[in-house]
Amino acid sequence: MDTFIKKGTVLATTVALACSISAVQALTLKFDYTYDTNGFFSSSARRSVLNAAGHYFESILSDDLTAITSGNGNHFTARFTNPSTGATIAKSNFSVEADTLTIFVGGRNLPGSTLGKGGPGGYSASGSSSFLDNIRTRGEAGAPNTDFAPWGGAITFNASTNWYFDPDPSTDESFTGIDFYSVALHELGHVLGIGTAGSWDNLVGSDGTFLGARATAVYGSHPRLDSHHSHWANGTMSLVAGILQEAAMDPSIGSGKRKRFTDLDVAALDDIGWDVNVTPVPLPPAVWLFGSGIAMLLGWERKRRVAAS
Repeated sequence: MDTFIKKGTVLATTVALACSISAVQALTLKFDYTYDTNGFFSSSARRSVLNAAGHYFESILSDDLTAITSGNGNHFTARFTNPSTGATIAKSNFSVEADTLTIFVGGRNLPGSTLGKGGPGGYSASGSSSFLDNIRTRGEAGAPNTDFAPWGGAITFNASTNWYFDPDPSTDESFTGIDFYSVALHELGHVLGIGTAGSWDNLVGSDGTFLGARATAVYGSHPRLDSHHSHWANGTMSLVAGILQEAAMDPSIGSGKRKRFTDLDVAALDDIGWDVNVTPVPLPPAVWLFGSGIAMLLGWERKRRVAAS
């Protein structure tokens, strides 16, 4: 029986880049509220903001992922953290549709200033060799070393945070509280492998920088990572539609601040294997690449692997 468990980290952000977006939409992010037993997403308005974050990634990613279908002697068990309790869930004989990531979401009180925790799910499986190979790669030949094709994952949001749920995340306006849209995008970035995928780990340099070719080209040098190597260094800057912004995948965000996915964040998705249908724009020379830290430090949870049994 193959066993593989992977856990991710935390935060989120997103939005339109300084480039045209193709009409192609091959990937679907399917949010599953089965384990939202604390009712964090009982409001349709909250689900709407989460869906907006998901639609952003659907608009820029065009991967073709094969289905995972349990049955006929093939058994796939999805393993992930229950977003409402923190316990481990083992969902047996689970199936995932083609071109789809299933993401279990919910909320509970998280310690300290942690706003969210998220990452790709793990699994255990038994069956034919072709079935097991399909689970590992979902049709992406380089997975898991140079590509990334998870079945999905899970995200927990802090139920005690003073959230701002924007009814229209496509616009920017003054607000108070922590922007849920920004944090949802950051957490989805972790589900998609930033800071959590094997293909990310393989691009982490011994000096604590990220060696991905696209990210390096956009940034002008190898971007520096935080001490856990799961985020950009705090205060890392990049462009969104030609405007300088703190990167979405650094580890913190402040009250009243929106962080959209920057060109650097998108370039990282490309580097770890996603088919990105937008063109990130390099930073102009002499831009300050690091700024001051932001007040609210995000929690994190690194992945772990369990050997095959």
